[in-house]
Amino acid sequence: MIINYFVDVPASLAGFLGMEAIARLMHKYVMHGILWPLHMDHHIEMGHRFQRNNFFALFFAAIAVSLFVLTLRTGNAAFASVGFGMAMYGLAYLIVHDMIIHNYYLHLRNRRHSRYVQNLIAVHELHHVNDGRNRGRNWGFLFYIPGIDEVPWKKGDGQK
Repeated sequence: MIINYFVDVPASLAGFLGMEAIARLMHKYVMHGILWPLHMDHHIEMGHRFQRNNFFALFFAAIAVSLFVLTLRTGNAAFASVGFGMAMYGLAYLIVHDMIIHNYYLHLRNRRHSRYVQNLIAVHELHHVNDGRNRGRNWGFLFYIPGIDEVPWKKGDGQK
């Protein structure tokens, strides 16, 4: 199979960036909504190494794998490209959200990070300030968007 850079690269980027948009919407309306029982243990320490919240990652991984299988069945590499973008988002989520922001697994939070990552940590911590189901802010995982996400510093105070 030959890589078509005009299709496969944009499709992979769409898969990656689309995951952040989908994750934001799902996080706000589904994870903190009807599927709160699955997401709750991410906000409230329950002493389990595996969180029920991890089922969301497995759900998206299954979709990505399905796209690879669809490529094998149809020969259309664009499906695999989107699946690849989704898989790369999952890897970035594991590293940034789990290992840096929440300090799981490899405990990377206390290492030196760029200003962006330091700000991302601060923005995400605001999401966890109110651990209740219907209260919250800052629904993104890998990106914070000033004007949409509440930032922990006031305009003119400078960034952390």
